Amino acid sequence: MPENILETLRVAAGFGLASCLVSLLLTRLLLWLLPKWGMIDKPDFARHIHKRAVPRGGGLGMMLAFVGVIIAYALIFSKRGIGVSLSGLWLLLPLGILLPLGVLDDRFGLMARTKFLFQGLAALLAWFLGCRFETCFGLHFPVWLSLPLTILWIVAFINAFNMIDGVDGLAAGVGIISALCMATTAIMQQSIGLCTLLVVFVGALLGFLYYNWHPARLFMGDTGSMFIGYILAIAGLRLNAQTVSVASIGIPLLACGIPVIDISLAVWRRIVGIASPSANAIDAPAGDEDDTTHRSFPMRLAALVGRLGKADQSHVHHRLLRHFQNNQRKTIYAIYSLALMMGLVGVMCAYLPNKKLLLAIVVILGTFSYIINRLATIELWNSTEKLYASFQSARTGVIIAYGINPIVDIVSILCAYWIGARGQNLLPVCLIRHVGIVMLILAFSRSYRVLWNFAASDDYFRLARTLIFGFLLAYASDFVFKGQNIEGLHKSAVGIAVTLILLERLSLHYFRNDQIRRHALADGEKPVRTLLIGVTPMSRLYRNLLASDIERAGREEIVGLLALDARFVHSYCFGMKVLGTVNDLERVAKEHEIGKVLMTTDVGKEWMNSVQCECRNIGVQLQRFKCTEERIEF
Repeated sequence: MPENILETLRVAAGFGLASCLVSLLLTRLLLWLLPKWGMIDKPDFARHIHKRAVPRGGGLGMMLAFVGVIIAYALIFSKRGIGVSLSGLWLLLPLGILLPLGVLDDRFGLMARTKFLFQGLAALLAWFLGCRFETCFGLHFPVWLSLPLTILWIVAFINAFNMIDGVDGLAAGVGIISALCMATTAIMQQSIGLCTLLVVFVGALLGFLYYNWHPARLFMGDTGSMFIGYILAIAGLRLNAQTVSVASIGIPLLACGIPVIDISLAVWRRIVGIASPSANAIDAPAGDEDDTTHRSFPMRLAALVGRLGKADQSHVHHRLLRHFQNNQRKTIYAIYSLALMMGLVGVMCAYLPNKKLLLAIVVILGTFSYIINRLATIELWNSTEKLYASFQSARTGVIIAYGINPIVDIVSILCAYWIGARGQNLLPVCLIRHVGIVMLILAFSRSYRVLWNFAASDDYFRLARTLIFGFLLAYASDFVFKGQNIEGLHKSAVGIAVTLILLERLSLHYFRNDQIRRHALADGEKPVRTLLIGVTPMSRLYRNLLASDIERAGREEIVGLLALDARFVHSYCFGMKVLGTVNDLERVAKEHEIGKVLMTTDVGKEWMNSVQCECRNIGVQLQRFKCTEERIEF
């Protein structure tokens, strides 16, 4: 290991030890002061798991210890031109917003919307101070995209650590693991200042963890959880900007994987509660007074921000607590292990070559998918039924058509033009003109009157034709406004935009099918294997009816078709394989363990007698599918 790295580690360890000692002393002092200030967390069995009053607000000690030690480090080493510079300390200014916000919340309890507002202001200040989300997987974001992404990133990290702070030692321990994983990557990338900052941060958390270990003598409160989330958020942005690997964004995401997954599932529960007309929230705690079931959708959507901060008993640590029968130590050891595993995967991503971008994406998404499926299978199953019921309503179709689709279309066109520009600046006037023309054509063609959760194949072809016509008009307008046309824009931008818009519409169709598939897999019951007789439109109709029924889809599985004409054999019709002719019924039924045979066509009396005899011999159900009309007398 190079000598300068060893020296950096020795210096960082020294200041980390100092931070730990200062944090120990300040936290011990707060044990005495916090009760006098009235900052006590009393048991609330609907939300909390502790059974006695505990001082709250201990995060103040580790925050002050960290800030004091890191300023001392900067003053000592800034003259040597190494480590954290004095100018870099400006990024600590947003803590001036988060500190009083956390103290006031720990003392009096603030509304979630108020906290989100000031957290957003702190994130905005960090962006103006130069801590920005500007690159991801090799793509560089423009300013108009960097600003909202930065605010979302910082606010999400702050609230992610706030949400997992529900078990003694959990938030501090996960914060330590996350910081160490990022510090490992930082030192290998020769980022001395960032590595030292993270080690000092770890020291401050260790000093607090001594008093927060189960059974905890004090809690960090929102003061501490917001501090942890903010520091790891800006460290992640710095690491993303300084790391050479195109997969650098995966390092902080995986290093803080458990909090990221927890907040993602929390947002999912709230979205399901908003979207479902019959559900307030997935696994909402008993006695929850915040019933938004009878509100209009705009009112429920406006309440979403406030509900994101509302506590429930469905977070990752609550699930594991129930699994380990309320054993807090086993719970935090399990979460520590998961956090360490994800953090190590994140460190490995830093060393993937830039040519292996697809591999990096697969590793990152695969890791998150595996952990989520292990932790939230039941929740995803429950939400499937509720979302499916909502997805079948006209109200959801109108919201998608008039609310979501126009926004998706505008963003898709902007992203496609940004990619097609290949780093060149686009004239805002020209960009607005192109987007405006395409959007007007879509509006006048009644594309936004199509409810895409009930769309037919003709609707997709009509949308594609409308988009191509709109882009042709947009490019034709360049000849009229010759001084304001787009130069250097690759023509693939049109194809990218059309593809993105069509994919969004098609995703609604596949989303519905995926909900049915997930419900069927999670149900656990073995479905009846069905064989259809007849290559006719009635077979397709039955398949579509089965696919659109979330209850029957889990209980019945179509294996394939039997044809009357041997020329159909081994081909695919209506998305199903023709396994043989009617003469092959007994063989096919035994090979594929058929439990039900369904007639979708009239085979004649002789064939019908033969089919009845074979079904009786092999012991399977025989049914006929009919689509009939019934006259209603009046």
